[in-house]
Amino acid sequence: MPIDVHQKRMPPRPEEIIAEQKADAAKRRAATDAIEEVTGTVTAVVPAKPTSTALALPDTRTPVQMYLDEVAPANVVGRLVKFTKEGVFATADDDGAMSEDAEFVALTDETQVGWIKFNGEGTPPDRIMGLLYDGFQMPSRASLGDSDEAEWPEGLSGKPSDPWLHQMNLVLQHAETRELYTFSTTSITGRRAVGNLLRHYNRMTRTNPGEIPVIKLKVGGFNHRDERIGWVSTPVFAVVGRVPRDSAAKPDTSVAGDMNDSIPF
Repeated sequence: MPIDVHQKRMPPRPEEIIAEQKADAAKRRAATDAIEEVTGTVTAVVPAKPTSTALALPDTRTPVQMYLDEVAPANVVGRLVKFTKEGVFATADDDGAMSEDAEFVALTDETQVGWIKFNGEGTPPDRIMGLLYDGFQMPSRASLGDSDEAEWPEGLSGKPSDPWLHQMNLVLQHAETRELYTFSTTSITGRRAVGNLLRHYNRMTRTNPGEIPVIKLKVGGFNHRDERIGWVSTPVFAVVGRVPRDSAAKPDTSVAGDMNDSIPF
């Protein structure tokens, strides 16, 4: 049986994906402009099918960034916040419950989305993530590889579990202390909660441009259709006000930005 001597291809970094997406968009725009110049008509731009995200691009990271990416790959701003199985918001470093009365400025325009793959204890996870409101587009799941379910690790259900997880990171700033937190989630209910908040933010940008939401961390839930499971608690971001964007922090949430040693989630 032949031995596969090819090295495993590393997933592209977010900045590589964004650069490729912008280059493709520029090519499509240039082609459209040429047609309009010749015909004198306005041509509707039909988005092209995404190209492979495995394009090899030069590594533009500085030695410092490369070192930090290796020893501290987490791209979490401030303290990590999770929604626990017990149905409470808690800080990951000490499992301390977050107050439902505390107000947070939701830095919605700093929301990160993408894919994360955990590689076992002692090995940094693979991340393909970027800022949603900075033009990042998630690559398709099919483009990431690891498509053979027979090789997937066993999940909590006892069945094979996809190693690539859809993750969202929402940056929050405490309204009084100004401390920064990141709510990180890969669950369906967590992503839905963040998505609902972002829909509210999108409406705000039309009626109150330049402002971002102020929220409280609440707990909702529903009765699962499987009676054996019963009540399922879900995270809720209750909007209680809004503030000018300039009054809040502008953290560097890029992958190449300043890393910290928060626990990846």
